[in-house]
Amino acid sequence: MNERGLEESLWLLSRARRDGLLLRVLILVSPITALGFTRLAAGQTPPVIAVPVIALALLCVLLPDSHLGLLVVLLVATGWLATVHDPATPWSIGIAVSLTTFHASLAAATVAPPSARWTPAMRRRWSRRSLAVVVASAGTWVVVAAIDRYEIPSSDVLLAATLLTLAIAGMWAREGTVAGDPSQRD
Repeated sequence: MNERGLEESLWLLSRARRDGLLLRVLILVSPITALGFTRLAAGQTPPVIAVPVIALALLCVLLPDSHLGLLVVLLVATGWLATVHDPATPWSIGIAVSLTTFHASLAAATVAPPSARWTPAMRRRWSRRSLAVVVASAGTWVVVAAIDRYEIPSSDVLLAATLLTLAIAGMWAREGTVAGDPSQRD
């Protein structure tokens, strides 16, 4: 991160419109929300994790196309793994939704400058794909909670569920990318 890039980001952000501002607010709020879910699940959020997450999230607002978002996700996940010891807690859905929102907001913020107007088709496409990840996260939690509750031998069930999920996700991803481009069809 250099001084010129930061100045340019501030200048672009000063001209932000509705969609660009909403994305920047989501970039800031979603990791803080994830920290809140960690606190709800574990009763604490270590300050050694919370302070850098908030500082890095603020930087991500200015520089959404940097690698700082990866550090935010890494710190949030580290804080979760260090403090939450219940693999089947329903709060894990909340943190998954928060991280999905953070990731999608960062990615969407790199598509166009903050002053750009999004078309309804763009909003639908980003919302639909983000919702698919949220639904998959909730489905994963249901499987984990069932395995935890009924003490099913997790290795067999988890392997089968993972393979099925990967197959469906692969078909869905291929259909969404390849089917629209005639030059990529088999």
